[in-house]
Amino acid sequence: MDFSNIKVSIGIVVAIIAQAFGIIWYVAQLDSTVGNLSTTVDTIQEEKTTVDVAVLQNDIEALKEKIAMAEEFDASDLEEAVEELEDKVADLETKDAIIENEMRTIMSDHMGFNKVLEDMGKSGYSDNRQYGNYND
Repeated sequence: MDFSNIKVSIGIVVAIIAQAFGIIWYVAQLDSTVGNLSTTVDTIQEEKTTVDVAVLQNDIEALKEKIAMAEEFDASDLEEAVEELEDKVADLETKDAIIENEMRTIMSDHMGFNKVLEDMGKSGYSDNRQYGNYND
């Protein structure tokens, strides 16, 4: 192919060279941006890894403390506490039975008083005492 017969305008050559420099400049800027972002991502990943390691270390310390507490736990203490609670429940049940018995006795006495008052009312006795102002 013979290039000597090709006629090209200087304006076209200048435009092509300008476009070539523009593309080279754009690619260089793009490479610089990608490089900066890559460095930033690496830094963030390192910081995140450092934070994750610190969090994991705190979690491990907390687990170690819980394990130490579990190792110090004595089941006999729990058994003693359960026995004490059972004794207290038995005492409460006894007191409840006594209270129930006393309540029945009191209610029986009240029923007897009620009967006496009814009989007194039938024979002409009237009770004119005032009790509180319950209806006011």
